[in-house]
Amino acid sequence: MSVRNTTLDDKTHKSELDNVKYISIDFWEPYKEIAKIYFPHAVICGDSFHALEHLTNDFRAVRLKCRRNTEDEDLKYLLTKFKFVFDHCRDLDNKGKYNKRFRRYMNYRDIINILFNRFPELKAAYDLKESYITFNQTANSDNARQLLAEQIKLFAESGIEEFIEFYNLMVNWSDEIVNSFSIVDNKRINNSYIESRNNQIEKLILNANGYTNFKRTRNRILYCLNKNDTFKI
Repeated sequence: MSVRNTTLDDKTHKSELDNVKYISIDFWEPYKEIAKIYFPHAVICGDSFHALEHLTNDFRAVRLKCRRNTEDEDLKYLLTKFKFVFDHCRDLDNKGKYNKRFRRYMNYRDIINILFNRFPELKAAYDLKESYITFNQTANSDNARQLLAEQIKLFAESGIEEFIEFYNLMVNWSDEIVNSFSIVDNKRINNSYIESRNNQIEKLILNANGYTNFKRTRNRILYCLNKNDTFKI
């Protein structure tokens, strides 16, 4: 018997799953197929956090390629020790500190400019990364499709091999990315709630050094995740 049949309402003869309006998923094809089968009336949304995770991993691959392809130890040092200068919203105009290796005061902008001058592809990759993050933060359900098409064009024209994976993600999951800008209860659709719960469960199991009894594990998880539960000594 299918899951949909077990959730049928005796009066309406409709599945409770038909009441689900939105599904937020990672960018994994089986999740999409399952959502289509069991939640046919729901809007499928691609979680924006996981989109950014793909993007930052691909940018990291560009940085690591630059490090592998240079014999300059100073550049390797900067690409490794100061990799955080590429973080989004990093304050690059901080107060400079004396760097013994370069024998001068340097702030983060000095460092990133040295790397960009030596690795033009790294700068192009950084600009693309920042462009998509800006799109992700500022677009809305009305303009997301048009703005996403512009992002796809930029990534396609960049010629950066490491970004092919993210380009394909944007193309193959364009509907789901656009759908992710849907607003429910003044909040954008995302996976944050379930990701938080997964993190709590992982920490619980880790702190217990594992469990051997499934029923006790389940009860412990349900108890710890229920903020309304209390206990008495």
